[in-house]
Amino acid sequence: MKDTPYSSEQLKQRNLDELYGLLAQLKRELLDLRIMLATSQIKQTHKIKETRKNIARVLTEINARVNETKGKRRKHHG
Repeated sequence: MKDTPYSSEQLKQRNLDELYGLLAQLKRELLDLRIMLATSQIKQTHKIKETRKNIARVLTEINARVNETKGKRRKHHG
């Protein structure tokens, strides 16, 4: 995969707060793209799919970290 801001390597370098901020930004972008689609103002419809995939990438990294933290806590209490 290209070295984009949404590559797994780049996402792993960000802290959790940055990931949540990025997620909010991407969701807003998706909303804007959908509004543009509904009003026939968008010519590059592939950006919707691309943004959805980027949201999934960010969520995957967030969930991996949250689950990693939960797993560590279980080991100490179990």
